Amino acid sequence: MENPSQQRFQILSLDGGGLKGIFTAAYLAELESASGRHCYESFDLIAGTSTGGIIALALGLGYRAEDVLQFYLDHGEAIFPPERLEAVGLARQATGSRYRPEALERIVAEFFGDATVGDSRARLLIPAFHADRGDIYLFKTAHHERLRIDFREKMSDVARATGAAPTFLPPKVLEDGLRLIDGGVWANNPVLLAVTEAMGYLKQPQNSVAALRLGTTWETRASTDYPEDPGGVGLDKVPFFTDIMMRGQMLSASGGTMHLLGEDRFIDVNPTVPAKRYRLDRLSKDLIGLARSEFRKSVSDLGDRGFLDHCASPFQPVYTNKDDDSEPAKTTAA
Repeated sequence: MENPSQQRFQILSLDGGGLKGIFTAAYLAELESASGRHCYESFDLIAGTSTGGIIALALGLGYRAEDVLQFYLDHGEAIFPPERLEAVGLARQATGSRYRPEALERIVAEFFGDATVGDSRARLLIPAFHADRGDIYLFKTAHHERLRIDFREKMSDVARATGAAPTFLPPKVLEDGLRLIDGGVWANNPVLLAVTEAMGYLKQPQNSVAALRLGTTWETRASTDYPEDPGGVGLDKVPFFTDIMMRGQMLSASGGTMHLLGEDRFIDVNPTVPAKRYRLDRLSKDLIGLARSEFRKSVSDLGDRGFLDHCASPFQPVYTNKDDDSEPAKTTAA
């Protein structure tokens, strides 16, 4: 049980992974049921990349994780339509984006409505990447006096930007010269970014910060998977090398966080699964069962380490939509 007199700053970090976000949503639904609170009431900062960013935005707006899970079940196959022939999709990826963005844009526009980042009930940190400048791009709530802009951004635009996975979806153009792509190209696991935000901008003492990171599964790899000579291996190996680079980033982020926080204040959930069992562009409902199994395994640690008992202080942004001479956005979220 958390000591009410002891300050604690609790972080939720959500990895990218396309439709494998169904695992994240299902796990969080179990977490909300166990804690008896919305995620925004349990976490002082929520970070999310790509599909994790979409989930983070939804949680900040007040949606329950169960609603987010239903979002994936209802719309997953519309966002990434199944293909009869894999070769057709690979051919499209070789010359452009595998999928058109219109379905995703329509779906997130309906889901988030006119809500802006300034309507979030929790501090948010959402990575993207500036394609034209080759530079990182972070969307943040107005949780510091220097963060004067992003609260005006529509959540649907931020969701589309952080989820614009290269070769799968084209960039999100916010305006001329500002094309954004998936934050997963540099921060698919944003947990260390979130810890840095807490200890830097938000001036939280290191010994007060705790973090829960949720991945979207980790594929086993054989020692022989890496080719003896990687030159000229063809398009079929592009996803393989992309996966290697992302694995390095994810391991680095979690390893750095463990070094800073220690095992008592950092829980890392990312189950190992057989190779090619799940894909970011295919809806796999059995990820729900996997999520519930992983929660069952980790719930005792969550309870023992204070993650279930923590009540986040209500978020009071420095700047709001009212400061921008506009009314708070309307939303149907719970």
